[in-house]
Amino acid sequence: MAIYKSGKLTSNERLYFSLWSSKFFNTISFSAKSKILTQGQQLSDAYFVVKGDMLAIQGNQVERIGPGSVLGLAEGLSGLPYNKTILCMTPVQARVIPLHKVDGILPKLPPLMRQIIQTTVKRTLNLTAQK
Repeated sequence: MAIYKSGKLTSNERLYFSLWSSKFFNTISFSAKSKILTQGQQLSDAYFVVKGDMLAIQGNQVERIGPGSVLGLAEGLSGLPYNKTILCMTPVQARVIPLHKVDGILPKLPPLMRQIIQTTVKRTLNLTAQK
């Protein structure tokens, strides 16, 4: 906690620790070789990865992902199916982001914050038109 309060962390590190310690999220564990998400799946939860190594598979493309990754948030907020399959290479610990709670919070945000979130989601998903 001392390093968090020191002001020496980058904005990404501060975001990581804020999400990791949030009382808003529950923790979930996945065993090695398990599947977290499947391409085409509709989402009710997104995940903030705390530890572990995974593979994200989309067609012929495979990428390694790990701690700090956020899985399914942009798609879930947009009502789109998830576009990758996520497989655990090692045991994975993640924080669950219940999308129904996020949906309940969004209308209460100031309009500027809603626009920032909408723009971020569109950029993440390479969308040009509002869905």
